[in-house]
Amino acid sequence: MRKTIVVVLALSLCAPVMAAAPGSAQNFLERANRLKAKGPLAFFDRDYGRLKAEATAVGKAIGDDRIAAERARRPILYCSPTARARLGSFEFIDGLNAIPPAERVRMSLKEGMLRVLQTKYPCRSQSKT
Repeated sequence: MRKTIVVVLALSLCAPVMAAAPGSAQNFLERANRLKAKGPLAFFDRDYGRLKAEATAVGKAIGDDRIAAERARRPILYCSPTARARLGSFEFIDGLNAIPPAERVRMSLKEGMLRVLQTKYPCRSQSKT
């Protein structure tokens, strides 16, 4: 009995270390996939609002970065018709799933969303030869 308690206690202390870092693309994806599995009941989960707010904030930051780059005449990182690109929630989750897990664990949610946007809205080469 004591061994069981010690093992459970040790695993509970190690679990946060084994999980993906908060704010990472992997952490977001794990939480989103958990909610996706719940189907319509996901709307009643407390984490739904948090995930939606995180994705909205990151999307706004990426859009603001693009507007700033356009104004400063710097290269933009994705080429949607508008600075505020459209990305559906399932499209975003599928895009994150397409990123190799080894990369996803190390990237922030912002980097992950930018990668999905770059895949959906690639920039064509501006050079003419």
